[in-house]
Amino acid sequence: MQSIIASLLLTASLSAGVAPQIPAKETSEVAQQVMPNASSWQSDAEANADKAAELEKKLAERNQEIERLKKQLSSSKVNTAPSIKTEQTGAKTPWRTGEFTAYYPPTNSSEHSMQGNGITAQGDNLHKSQTCEGYQIVAAPPEIPFNTKLEIEVNGAVMRAIVRDRGGAIKDSKFDIALSDKSSATNFGRQLGKWRIIE
Repeated sequence: MQSIIASLLLTASLSAGVAPQIPAKETSEVAQQVMPNASSWQSDAEANADKAAELEKKLAERNQEIERLKKQLSSSKVNTAPSIKTEQTGAKTPWRTGEFTAYYPPTNSSEHSMQGNGITAQGDNLHKSQTCEGYQIVAAPPEIPFNTKLEIEVNGAVMRAIVRDRGGAIKDSKFDIALSDKSSATNFGRQLGKWRIIE
């Protein structure tokens, strides 16, 4: 009963803004009731403070990681821009194996060495020259666009070529290289080699 009265007095004093006047005996009893819980509350508060500190530390580390990744992403975008440009202007592709033959402009109407009577699909006159822009003219499969520049290696010799022609038998990885005459084409024959796009 006395503890109830003490509690009521304490509540009334607090609401009135007056410091409570608790008798010494009552204070002793309250202290005895609070003491066992006080150490538990203190240890809980310390544990919670440790958890909060640990969480703040983890949050700070994550924020640093996010900033690092943002910087990395930003710098990689800057670094990859030139390579995209290179691809658009024609980066080299890996080497691929291919089969290579040769053809030549006919010297008379009885020779059927090529369609078009010595004129390529792109209008080059092979009677005058078998090169275009300094590159050897080749007939390539339709998947490779006209004016694509190639590097061809056959028998250890490397030539630079440009796609300016097509042919009925020219498909997959088969190419026909324009040469000046029948003798050169016959000597070249049919050979295996490799090729890649350079531009």
